Amino acid sequence: MRIVHFAPFAPCACGLYEAARDMAAADYEAGHEVYFVDTGITLGNGETHVPGAPGKEDRRGFFDVITADPTCARTADLLVAHTGVPDPWFSICQAPLIWVLHGRPTACFGPEQFGRGHSYSLIAEIAKWPRVKKMITFWPYHIQFWLNIIPEEKLFCLEAPPVDITRFSPNGPTHDFGELGGDFNVALADSWREDIDLFGVAHGALVFARNNRGVKFHFYGMEEPLRCWNYIIDELRNLGALGEIWSRRPNIEEIYRAADLVLSPHRIATRVIAEAICCGTPVVAHYDCEFANYGCDTNDPSTIASALISVRQHDHSVSVDPTPFSLSRYNQAIGELYANL
Repeated sequence: MRIVHFAPFAPCACGLYEAARDMAAADYEAGHEVYFVDTGITLGNGETHVPGAPGKEDRRGFFDVITADPTCARTADLLVAHTGVPDPWFSICQAPLIWVLHGRPTACFGPEQFGRGHSYSLIAEIAKWPRVKKMITFWPYHIQFWLNIIPEEKLFCLEAPPVDITRFSPNGPTHDFGELGGDFNVALADSWREDIDLFGVAHGALVFARNNRGVKFHFYGMEEPLRCWNYIIDELRNLGALGEIWSRRPNIEEIYRAADLVLSPHRIATRVIAEAICCGTPVVAHYDCEFANYGCDTNDPSTIASALISVRQHDHSVSVDPTPFSLSRYNQAIGELYANL
């Protein structure tokens, strides 16, 4: 099939892009003719949109992304939308359409109820389009929420998000924390969102650091300006527990390999959780996260600190099977969907 993916081109800067990239890579691995159209990005203020452009290159891993002109959709057999797409790009052909639900239901609903954006209503409307054959979620937990606005026959759930496990693996270059490293290095790398951020787990880090020396907490995906985050950062620094702080970090797999642990506030397998697991790094996340090595109430700093103690005191080399995230497992599932469009 000739498959065209529509997504913002944002290497090392956007989990949605990384997921879309790996879905396109999986299509390529399965023998399809794959195109990737850049829809552009919206900057941090939520208002400024930078248009997409053809010819951009991302040559990481076995699959090269070279963004295509939107007119490639004219002869497509299938369109895969990872975000909003200008109507003219869809209207130039009549190929069936698959919509990927990268966002969490609460992240779509929450801002709209206060008058910011319309993601939830947009998804509800798109679900009515006859041309939209399936709407894909990576997380079984979200089915119960999406069924309110998406017909059951259109909702397709994967076992786990696909990850290129040839790139995210225990083997490969490892980051050197240098003088910012400690005896026990913990990475926090999930993006800030309105429905969930690192506030709770950062306070768990504070509780742990007050009674445990030699630990360093390294933060990635931090948004400038830090504003009130400076109070938390300063306290970690005072405790001697502050490691690196980055906004967006290239080659994040090198960080996962170097860390003793990845700490996440999520109950679903986000890109950070999935990538870390594929790199063989233990993960502490919300206790409902089926893939994490250790669970806790990520809104309760004391239980987070207890989980960190368990990891540090016990053998934390036990890894989780990355097979559910593999592109081959993804292709088995998506292949059945493609065959029945």
